[in-house]
Amino acid sequence: MNKESNIFFSVVIPTYERPDDLKVCLQSLSEEVQRGTPPYEIIVSDDSKSDISKILVEKEFCNVSWGKGKQNGPAGNRNAGVERAKGKWIVFLDDDCIAQEGYLNAYAKAIKANRGMQVFEGRIFADRPRKTWAEGCPENEHGGMLWTSNLCVNRKLFLEMGGLDERFEIAFEDVDFAHRLRLRRINSKFVFKASVCHPWRTLRQKGNNWKQKGYALDALKSFISKHPNTSGFHGSSKTYLVSAVRMIIKDLPICIVSLKCRGIDILVLQIFQLFRTAFHVRFLVDNK
Repeated sequence: MNKESNIFFSVVIPTYERPDDLKVCLQSLSEEVQRGTPPYEIIVSDDSKSDISKILVEKEFCNVSWGKGKQNGPAGNRNAGVERAKGKWIVFLDDDCIAQEGYLNAYAKAIKANRGMQVFEGRIFADRPRKTWAEGCPENEHGGMLWTSNLCVNRKLFLEMGGLDERFEIAFEDVDFAHRLRLRRINSKFVFKASVCHPWRTLRQKGNNWKQKGYALDALKSFISKHPNTSGFHGSSKTYLVSAVRMIIKDLPICIVSLKCRGIDILVLQIFQLFRTAFHVRFLVDNK
């Protein structure tokens, strides 16, 4: 048996109406792909309105535990999965991520090598070069993001912190969780070899993009309301202004030259939203 066999993972995968993506994700977590890994369980928490993902799991993945989510957003869906988890370590993985060979083993080795560390984050990379600015991918090549697309957390700590805040129904649940970790002075470790591939997703309001227009600003307002004394990137209007200028100077030429203006309307909208966000943050935080 693997020397890390005293470690037991609960891989929690929230899903919502993406059975094809979920199937690829679950296949990447098979024992054949994750050969030599310590014991682990796979938990699917499903917010879907249809039964397609449930039927998929029951027919093709008998070793996977399927359960209904809370249907109040990604935070509640992940929390519902944790409620069924038995492992000491929770690994959050999005349903459109593809775990690479040695994925769970990399987390196990990092846990063994960093006694006392309770939070680990893994690498997220795109499946190909970008083709248009109208697509996005939560790439994480160097750490410090703590995105729940690929995150490993000690279950006891997660529960002590009350899990993910379900008031963040669309976004910022992981930003809030990371902020609370910093407030508690809890450090994290980036594990490059705990890698997952995240395909590019459209940023337009169609297809599998279920997020409402303007969701990011609404989520930010909720975050600032919860943490009125916050500082750093999410609490300073200056950082949003700097980001907007950087996009004009650096990203706009890339979009025009390399991408031949594909998705330039999305880029212009993002720049406008950064200026708009800076104004709101100035009003909400800087004038307090």
